[in-house]
Amino acid sequence: MDSALTGLLVAVVGVGGTLGSAWLTQRRGDASRREEWERLEHTRLAELTAQRAESGREARRAAYTEFNAAARHYLATLNDHAHVLRIGYDAQESLATVETARVDYRRRYAEAQMIVPDTVLAEVRRVDSGLGSVYGTLARLTHGTAREGDDLATVRDAIKQGWQNLSRMRATMRTDLGVTGPSHG
Repeated sequence: MDSALTGLLVAVVGVGGTLGSAWLTQRRGDASRREEWERLEHTRLAELTAQRAESGREARRAAYTEFNAAARHYLATLNDHAHVLRIGYDAQESLATVETARVDYRRRYAEAQMIVPDTVLAEVRRVDSGLGSVYGTLARLTHGTAREGDDLATVRDAIKQGWQNLSRMRATMRTDLGVTGPSHG
C-alpha cells in the first residue's frame, strides 16, 4: 500500500504542479499584459499632456502676437493724434483712426485676459492702464474738456512710458513662451 499511496501522492503532486505551473504562467502573463497596458497608458497620457501644453503655448503665442500688434498700433495712432493736436490740424479724422485702433485693441485685450497667465496679465494690465490714460487725456484735449495737468507734454511723456511698457510686456511674453530666458537685470 505504501507504493500505491506513494504513486498516488506523486500523481497528485505532478498534476498539482502542472496545474500550478499553468496558473502561475497565466498570472505572470496577466501581470505582464497589465504592466504593458499601464506603460502604454502612461505614455499616451504623457503625449496628451504634451500636446495640450503645446496647444496652449500656440494659443498664447497667437494671442500675444495679436495683442502686441494691436497695442503697438493703438499707441502709434495715439502718438499720431497727439502730433495732429500739436500742429493744430483738424483732429476729427485722426480721432476716427484712433477709435478704430482702440476697438481692435479692446477686442485683443479681452482675448488676452482669458488666455494669458497671471505674470503676463500683470504686464498686459500695465500696458492697458497706460493706453487708457493717454487716450483719456487726448480725448479731453480734443474735445476741449481738459483737466488740470492735461497737456501735450504730459501726453508725450506717457507715450514714451507706453513704449517702455510694451517692451517690458513683450519680454515677459517671450519668457513665458520659452523664446528667451528670464531677465536678471
